[in-house]
Amino acid sequence: MKKKILILAGGTATAWHLCKLIKEKFIENFELYVGDVNDRNIIPASILSDKYFQLPSTNDPVYYSYMLNLLAEEKINIIVSLIDTDLVFFSNDNPDLLKLNIYSTAPTTNTMNICKSKSKISELLANNGLSVPKQYKRNDIDPEKNYFIKPDSGFGSKGATFLKGKDIVLSDKIIVQEILQYPEITVEVFKKDDLLTYVCRERLEVKSGVCTKARFFYDKEIEDVIHRIDALLPFPLASCIQFMKNEDNQWCLTDLNMRLGAGTALSSAVGFSLASAFLSVLSGKDDYRNYLGKVVDNQIVVRVYNEIKMPCLK
Repeated sequence: MKKKILILAGGTATAWHLCKLIKEKFIENFELYVGDVNDRNIIPASILSDKYFQLPSTNDPVYYSYMLNLLAEEKINIIVSLIDTDLVFFSNDNPDLLKLNIYSTAPTTNTMNICKSKSKISELLANNGLSVPKQYKRNDIDPEKNYFIKPDSGFGSKGATFLKGKDIVLSDKIIVQEILQYPEITVEVFKKDDLLTYVCRERLEVKSGVCTKARFFYDKEIEDVIHRIDALLPFPLASCIQFMKNEDNQWCLTDLNMRLGAGTALSSAVGFSLASAFLSVLSGKDDYRNYLGKVVDNQIVVRVYNEIKMPCLK
């Protein structure tokens, strides 16, 4: 019997990649449901879905109760969250989901309570000897020095910018960090039982926070860091984490995303299909290792646009 899988944030590149893989490789395993805040005629993944839902905003007070009713009515088996707000709502140990016998691909509540705050993540990692960007308090900020500013909770580089100290308006909602050095890399991480594997991709070009050109490689220092992070905050099935170099040439963790990332399809193109391995596990198969091939160092993948004609719905 097919499992009913609901993919949220259906307008993202990640959702499109997952939906394509389901239709190409896992069509016998899943009945595909897609949800997004936007109307279906501007959501490409909706044309692949067996059923599409236009959802309230995650900021709407009714969102959570609406979703629980929807999950129960549609008898959803698996829920896939692709943005941080949904990861918080639908954590893996959420008692409401457990009552409905729904499996969530998100991490646990405890992990998300830490991960939803970038300052909390930095503090935890730094206290355990891992390198993170330096953060600055009000009295440490030089008016003439440049800093990197980003929201304490956010994703996709939204709200991130560079400012001089004199132009920074401090609040509890932002963090002020040192400016790190390139390269900027994303590390795709897969974890299942005793298997913890990864591949690194250098972000050669980024548009709106999404990697569009990448170089692939492995790094033993990064591999060690991944295992140390997992000991503190256990990874879910699929994650993507980001690093840059500090002034001492150390890798500093800049973002910890306990979910599939928007550049996941780039890795699939070189034989490390994190998304396929993810779907294989969800389908109940045991062939997920077949999708996690060893990538030849220094392969480059570029992303181009795909024009999709959508139905005009009134």
